[in-house]
Amino acid sequence: MVVYYLSDFESVTQKHIDQMLVWMPQQQQELVRSMKTLQRQREQAVAYAMLSLALYEKDNNIYSPDIVLRHIHIEQLNFDNRDFAFPLWELKEHGKPFLTNHDGIEFNISHCSKAIVTAISTDIIGIDVEGRRRFSESVLQRAFNEKEQYLVKKSDEPELEFARIWTRKEAWFKYTGTGILLDHLKTTEYEAYNAGCIIETLWVNDSFWLSTAEKRRLIVKKHHNH
Repeated sequence: MVVYYLSDFESVTQKHIDQMLVWMPQQQQELVRSMKTLQRQREQAVAYAMLSLALYEKDNNIYSPDIVLRHIHIEQLNFDNRDFAFPLWELKEHGKPFLTNHDGIEFNISHCSKAIVTAISTDIIGIDVEGRRRFSESVLQRAFNEKEQYLVKKSDEPELEFARIWTRKEAWFKYTGTGILLDHLKTTEYEAYNAGCIIETLWVNDSFWLSTAEKRRLIVKKHHNH
């Protein structure tokens, strides 16, 4: 899996967004322009541009079970005059997007106040990012099981620990493509394990949690007869 992320929001100006819109297909232009705020336009435009870059640079890392992180700056997201099949997608039954012109490649996008991320892989994936996140006791009891509640309450930084666990739940639901199922919030880890899905969580750039959910890959060892 390869994960691209941009965390310097202030570097993305309206001028940058306008420059990206020039090369984007009509479908994506309309989506970006439909966003009412500069922040939302940034999220949509940058996420799509990073997906385009990931597919343009596509290499063997997407076949790896490891998470390869790539920190992106806005200057890298210019595709003028490049001969490239820009990504097009449609939505599955529950709203998860899939590529229609890049067979065999899965992608997922997420954003928070700290970062915008885009990931690609050859297997089904889900990703989520969160910075420090406030929570109420009622949300903690409704969404977290007893072990998870204990981890949050005993943490020196409960808001960070809450965000860490929450990203794991979101990544799983984005992996399944169902959206958040309230009745399943407390059993995320159990369900993911039984489905052969690995959830990994990283603290990135001393700023935000990144959780990824990806199908467990079996490594077959070849035995040679002597």
